[in-house]
Amino acid sequence: MSKRFDVVKKLIKKEDVEWSWDNSPILLPLAYEPREENAIIAAFTIAEHCGSKVFVHHVRNEADTESAREKALKTLREHAKSFKVSYEVTESGRVVDADDVGYISKSIVDAAKDAGCQAIVMSAHRESFLRELLGRISDRVARIADRRVILVESAFRGARITTQPKKIMVTILENRFYRDALVLAAVFTSSLSAPNCELIAVNVIEIPEATPIDATERSKVFRLIEREFAHNVALAITSIGRLFTPRILPVRDVGRDVASFALDEGVELIIMGSDKPGRLGPVLTKDEYAVVKKAGCVVLVVFPPKND
Repeated sequence: MSKRFDVVKKLIKKEDVEWSWDNSPILLPLAYEPREENAIIAAFTIAEHCGSKVFVHHVRNEADTESAREKALKTLREHAKSFKVSYEVTESGRVVDADDVGYISKSIVDAAKDAGCQAIVMSAHRESFLRELLGRISDRVARIADRRVILVESAFRGARITTQPKKIMVTILENRFYRDALVLAAVFTSSLSAPNCELIAVNVIEIPEATPIDATERSKVFRLIEREFAHNVALAITSIGRLFTPRILPVRDVGRDVASFALDEGVELIIMGSDKPGRLGPVLTKDEYAVVKKAGCVVLVVFPPKND
């Protein structure tokens, strides 16, 4: 645990950074599928808070149907009216194969750049083994985009983002404190959406199987981590203007124990930050993937802009 504490000490150095997002547009890529509604809600929630316009981008493909398009546009109209945000729909001129991951992801990234968007908010789902092995479109976008990307992960059918969540959990793994994850949590508790929502920031500490949890919690290193984490959260509270309750969660199995904790706490939305993925290797770490896979609610994963 000493190595983790060294990481914490480095992360708590005060920086002159911006703890908010501006009113630049939000890009919302849609394939016109019903399961994308969570991404619509997330994008419109951010747009409402920031005063941004939402650019909806659809890459036309051979699997498109007019009925699916009409249903998607109706859902957009309904949520835009509810959130009182403006949006614009654009569609690619070229029709491609639905499995053309390279072209579709590049079209999305280019659309965000052309519109000057500050973030791409995109639906992500568990796919077939082969698709996940080769890489989802959302994974490819997270890799190549030069701006902030928010993946709306729904691990199971029926997972829904409520427009007024009562409790949101920011999950911190390996003491990696991501500013954008806390900012995004604050966005979901703006005065227009969920003013009474409780925010908890949970630092997940994995401990060896043979180490008793109560002994860990009494250790000096654990107390130091706890104190420094509370300091970090206090800085976030001061900078963002939202109250976060800091919690330390010792676990043996990250995915299982985080999911169990969230269920016991009544958490309705989990938010995590992640490093910008490289050209090779998985987009999410093993522990991040475990949280997404086992969570009983929607998980938002925030990737920073390139060279942030």
